[in-house]
Amino acid sequence: MKFYDFKNITNTSADIYIYGQICLEKSVDWWTGEVSKTDVALMDFKEELDNLGDISILNLYINSPGGSVFVTSAMISMLERLKAKDVTINAYVDGIAASAASFLLMVADNIYLYKNSVVMIHKPMCSAYGNAIELQDAINMLDKIENSTMMPMYLAKAKITEEEIKDLIAKESWLSADEMDEYFNVSLLQSANQVAACVDKNLFSMYKNVPKNLVELTNNMQTLEILQNTDEFIQNNDGHPIEDEEKRKKEELIRNKLKLINSSLFIKNKQN
Repeated sequence: MKFYDFKNITNTSADIYIYGQICLEKSVDWWTGEVSKTDVALMDFKEELDNLGDISILNLYINSPGGSVFVTSAMISMLERLKAKDVTINAYVDGIAASAASFLLMVADNIYLYKNSVVMIHKPMCSAYGNAIELQDAINMLDKIENSTMMPMYLAKAKITEEEIKDLIAKESWLSADEMDEYFNVSLLQSANQVAACVDKNLFSMYKNVPKNLVELTNNMQTLEILQNTDEFIQNNDGHPIEDEEKRKKEELIRNKLKLINSSLFIKNKQN
């Protein structure tokens, strides 16, 4: 499902799924050349909003690791213009709303979380290189992003003080649905929504306080995906010799990944 797969429920309402990383342009797989189907690219988002027609309700379903602060800020501006036309925006955290996705969430009139929803907030980050003046410029830019872009969004829905929000940001906080209800104006849904984590496990290396259950869920889903791809590949070839070089390389890549998974499982079992 593409993130911009809008579905009109009635003549005046629509759904949009933000199920991926927020970015300026979609990424391309270096191995296959395939364009990402989950990246939330700015111009695609704008085009789909422009084509919504005369609606009064927009439902946002979010399962995103975040992404570009500046793209997110532009998306918020687009959604604010919809609100100025008397469109009510409802946001649902289907899995995780992390990083930039956490303050995109705050643009909604109504925020809904399931029992197992997770929201992660942290200080903005960037790569910096150079002398002390250049590094200080980077620090100043990050402070501006936090104070001018992020904080107003959080404060608009906050039940706590600005200082308390800044403390949560500084600590890189992974907030449960109950914690979100304590700190922000949200509504809790009694059901659980078992949506697979959309976060690539490599992204976790950027953060310090990733919940163990989220890492395990992501690892399990990626293992399952590899196994399913392997099974599909074998079925497609029906046991016949592989003559196509590209298919042969694909099979070799999958088998190598499976070996790594088996090795990691063996190590984990030994540790247990």
